Amino acid sequence: MENNLLDLILLSDKRKNVLLLLLEGPKDIETLKKALNASATAVQPQVKKLKEQHLIVQEKNLYKLSDIGRVIVEKMKPLVDTLAVLEENTSYWAEREVNEIPHCLLQRISELGHCTIIEPQIDYMFELVPEYVKNVRMAKELRSTISYFHPLFPSFFLEIAEKGIPISLVIPEPILKRWIEDYREQTEQYLKKENAKLFVCMDCERIPTVAVADNFMAMALFPKSTVFDRKYVICFDPGARAWGKELYDYYEQRSKQIKNIDNYPQV
Repeated sequence: MENNLLDLILLSDKRKNVLLLLLEGPKDIETLKKALNASATAVQPQVKKLKEQHLIVQEKNLYKLSDIGRVIVEKMKPLVDTLAVLEENTSYWAEREVNEIPHCLLQRISELGHCTIIEPQIDYMFELVPEYVKNVRMAKELRSTISYFHPLFPSFFLEIAEKGIPISLVIPEPILKRWIEDYREQTEQYLKKENAKLFVCMDCERIPTVAVADNFMAMALFPKSTVFDRKYVICFDPGARAWGKELYDYYEQRSKQIKNIDNYPQV
């Protein structure tokens, strides 16, 4: 059971997928064929190999994981899910500073599920990313960290607050200073809303931008290169939203709430 077992599992997508399907519960060959979109002649040889290595057992017409098969597949699934998330947008993850994500959450990045990349097109280069704006405007609540300055952010988040939805923002101190100096009126109006909260993070200059709502999660990480861009990964799975909320909470807990900018001493 040295490398032979590892090769058996990982060198065939069909065998790997059979094992993952059986993790959900026993299945007959017809169900496996349908789930894999494959013929019996394609599936049965793979099932036979898994049986020979004692990873699955057959009871009448049903196949199920053996005891050791379940142990192996339960360990395998997080790796497979992690690879699926990273392989879907390999270049993005490889080129980003992921070290600002807490290790405990980075280890659970598989929870993001299916994500896509969104970025401003040439016609919207100086505007907010349209897909981001569309989903925020449909949200019933919003929590967001903000890692970069954009002149449209103060008025945009004020617009969201004026709709009456609960909104909380965490921003680094240098960005808060810009908001207060250049967009004081919008910042004051935002803080007057009972449903709106603003937090300043004193040591968060390169935090990810994270937007978490009831309908989506989006995240923008700084690129490793010196060239800044506004590429987001956007995800809609419930697991991604829960993961994103944990990331937002991590930074909110390290921040101080601002209720009145007149009393903010750093400006």
